[in-house]
Amino acid sequence: MPDLGDANQDNVFSTPGEQPDPAPNDREDHPKEVRLRNDRGRLRPPAYVLIALTIALVAVLLVIAGLLSTPS
Repeated sequence: MPDLGDANQDNVFSTPGEQPDPAPNDREDHPKEVRLRNDRGRLRPPAYVLIALTIALVAVLLVIAGLLSTPS
């Protein structure tokens, strides 16, 4: 499919071989990224904290919804 937004008419028909190589997936790509899995594929403590916070948030929302739905 040609790139219709490209003003350069020489780039209308490009071959797949002209695509740039994707960047390798190194740890240096995102230095502030929090990895949720270790090298063996197991979850790290930040993942467990996120899971626990999500469960707590859902529980609080369910309690609030239950309290609001009861007749007073």
